[in-house]
Amino acid sequence: MKVVYASTPEQENHIGELVQHLLTNILPYYFTDKEIENLAKQLSLHTGEVHDTFSDYNGTLKEAFHIISCLQAIIAVIETIQEEDVLTKHREIFKRNVNMLREFGFSFPFSIDQFVQKPSNTNTNIFSKFIRPSNHFLI
Repeated sequence: MKVVYASTPEQENHIGELVQHLLTNILPYYFTDKEIENLAKQLSLHTGEVHDTFSDYNGTLKEAFHIISCLQAIIAVIETIQEEDVLTKHREIFKRNVNMLREFGFSFPFSIDQFVQKPSNTNTNIFSKFIRPSNHFLI
């Protein structure tokens, strides 16, 4: 018999928040809405249905910590390479975390090279349904 601890609802909500951050604050600057929609279907974490999304995810405390730390590392690397040159350490961290996510059934189908180019639209006039509005009253 093996005793494991279940993940907390807060951890699963945090996983959803990290996925939302990827979908709304990072990916719209690099990919089209169509590409993001395809990814969002694979990552339907933002609905909170973590157990249904991950085929290899059992909802344990340890697994939730791994997923959270992998998502945070990927986000940190993507944000870091916008200010710095891409180094071997960035590539290794990115690849290791994508592979760890894959172990839990999470698909992150992008390579670090897709994020190397600075966003083509560095201004805030990007039109995407995934970008969070700056003013909710206008919607």
